Amino acid sequence: MRLPIMIVAAIAGLGLFAGDAEAGRWLPTVDNPDCHITTYALRDVPEEGSSMTDSHGTPMIVVNANTLHDDPAYGDFLMAHECCHHSLGHVTKFKQGLGQLGPQPFFYIAPQLKQMELDADCCAVKLLKERHETASVEAAENAMALFGKNPTGAYYPTGEERAENIAKCAAEDQ
Repeated sequence: MRLPIMIVAAIAGLGLFAGDAEAGRWLPTVDNPDCHITTYALRDVPEEGSSMTDSHGTPMIVVNANTLHDDPAYGDFLMAHECCHHSLGHVTKFKQGLGQLGPQPFFYIAPQLKQMELDADCCAVKLLKERHETASVEAAENAMALFGKNPTGAYYPTGEERAENIAKCAAEDQ
């Protein structure tokens, strides 16, 4: 859920962004119940999850395999959150915006990043509530609360903001 700099570099090194679909074939994947987007589970990546497209525009998700293993409930939220970035159009908006902004793109899109994270969190909560996975929603709220007043990633909302947003979204329609 943080910026995918290290993930992009790791996958680029394997040829996925160069358009070599064969390279991605050897990476471990995980079934993602929230969308039909290939979801790679990689170890030793600093981000918990990231949504992106390859050089052909094919959507993909990368999640930290350790996070999925260590906290499966939170891992379910994480995968739903990353699916939501795709379904809400954040990935294409982000990709298109980067090409038009010049050398300091994050300066211009930082306010949008905060709202995109909050929107993806709320979308994930709705997906999980449909499947009655309240433990995953609670795990996400707890994980964000641990950040406290600190941002959860570069230009992202604070942990408190995200935890409050998750709780608010979970309370809707009840």
